[in-house]
Amino acid sequence: MDIIVRRAQKEDARDLSELFVAFIGTESNIEKVQEQLDLINEQSNYWVAVACIDEKVIGTAMGIVCPDIVGECLPYLLVENVVVSPLHQGQGIGTKLMNALEEFAKKNQCAYVILASSETREQAHRFYESIGYQGNKRGFVKRL
Repeated sequence: MDIIVRRAQKEDARDLSELFVAFIGTESNIEKVQEQLDLINEQSNYWVAVACIDEKVIGTAMGIVCPDIVGECLPYLLVENVVVSPLHQGQGIGTKLMNALEEFAKKNQCAYVILASSETREQAHRFYESIGYQGNKRGFVKRL
């Protein structure tokens, strides 16, 4: 099973939507996803990684390089939308995706990587801790 990690393209929109149904239970607007991927791929501070087997997207994660104004003003990487197909979890795909994002962060001289995960996603928390992330902070979200 060869797993390729690459930048997401608009042709991946349908597969991404299927992943997000498994993640949040809601389908995505395919046309809007395609538009967003085109827009994101034009911006050097964004990277949507996809893990594929035979061109089928089985996992994804998005990284956004954010400028900072503290200390040496080094940027940081914000990670969002980390999803691996339930059929492929536990096979190292999440690790490959996170490693790809960390390489993107290093290339952009980021000082650290930050992500938030719902407090009920204990399996995800164990995964993040297993790859070196510390869950010692508290996150907040306000929906607009």
